[in-house]
Amino acid sequence: MKKIVLLFMSMLVLGSCAKRSFEIDTYSINRMNYNTVQMDEELHSAEYLVVDISECNFLYAKDADAKMYPASLTKLVTLDTVLNLSDDLYDYSYVSNQQVEDLIKEDASLAYIRRDYPYTLKDLLYALVLPSGADAAVALENYYTERNIDLVTQMNLQMEKLGGNNSHFINTTGLHEDDHYSCLNDLYLVVMDILNYKEGREILNTITYTMEDGIILHTSAGIAYRDNDFTVLGGKTGYTPEA
Repeated sequence: MKKIVLLFMSMLVLGSCAKRSFEIDTYSINRMNYNTVQMDEELHSAEYLVVDISECNFLYAKDADAKMYPASLTKLVTLDTVLNLSDDLYDYSYVSNQQVEDLIKEDASLAYIRRDYPYTLKDLLYALVLPSGADAAVALENYYTERNIDLVTQMNLQMEKLGGNNSHFINTTGLHEDDHYSCLNDLYLVVMDILNYKEGREILNTITYTMEDGIILHTSAGIAYRDNDFTVLGGKTGYTPEA
């Protein structure tokens, strides 16, 4: 059986994923620092976490509980929270022209979806993850704002529910804020929860996706690696100068 491996540094790498549900083992998270070793290789990343989720085995870790700026890995939390909140991914939302202009001024990564155009939540989730679209993140926020729900508040509540104790989110996009932080252990819990959803697994494993209006999305992770023992199908990257 092929292994399913998560690798966290400045990116999430998702290996070949069986159609199954994953149990979140917070006890193993709390014990992992006693059971993992550091890699011998020279790495640029100050923190990393490598997990074989086929057998819930933590392979390598360095400072996986250290506070760090997650940048666009924040969008994994946005994805997970929307999957938890929404009963119908075929509801519609949009991002306004002014909101996109504000994101451009902040040098945010964009999916370049149409402004003031209705998209399904499903399409917005793909636009959120594949090209790391901050415009899609804001469109998702708009959906919940119209229903008097603050999506960022729900993200923090979702992290508490999963057992993450070293995260605090200020926005849905990952744009830098000094008080916007997470750690690799917490992000692992988020990914394991995403994998419980069929749609979540498909999004993380998708390389290209065509939206209803014909826009073709491509993953910004650029991950497509295969050998005899391991297949990498997709993932999520994150970058800001501070992160």
